[in-house]
Amino acid sequence: MTTNPVRAEFLDAPFFPDGMTTPDPDDAVNGGYFAAAAEGRLVVQRCAECGTRQYPPELNCHACYGFDMEWEDSAGTGTVWSWVEVVHPAHPALREFGPYMVALVELDDMPEIKLMGAVVDAPLGGAMEIGSRVQVVFERTADDLVQPRWRMA
Repeated sequence: MTTNPVRAEFLDAPFFPDGMTTPDPDDAVNGGYFAAAAEGRLVVQRCAECGTRQYPPELNCHACYGFDMEWEDSAGTGTVWSWVEVVHPAHPALREFGPYMVALVELDDMPEIKLMGAVVDAPLGGAMEIGSRVQVVFERTADDLVQPRWRMA
């Protein structure tokens, strides 16, 4: 189901360095999510039976337990609901990278959905604010996986 196609922005240089652990883009549950990201689309799982949206993706609906799941496009804009400045590396590949910002973003067109991701141009030192506006951007990693990130709007 397509509701709001967006003009995708891909990062010129990866936000995260090589060597990061990445999910399997061919996984039965997450495959559609990463396939859409490779096309520059942010999608959320939606139950075809009851219409409930959910994230992260699962095999079945959390509301009706149905298994007929589909993908719905989001406009990719939202509001910072919460954030954290990561100072200590969460992965050995990030040892030389930090600090960096991670935000929990409430989507404008799907307020029941909150997505977490790195904010590529966020101010450091506690200057990020709850309520800040963000727009999705996409990062292609060294292993050719495309993942959504956020940019200040």
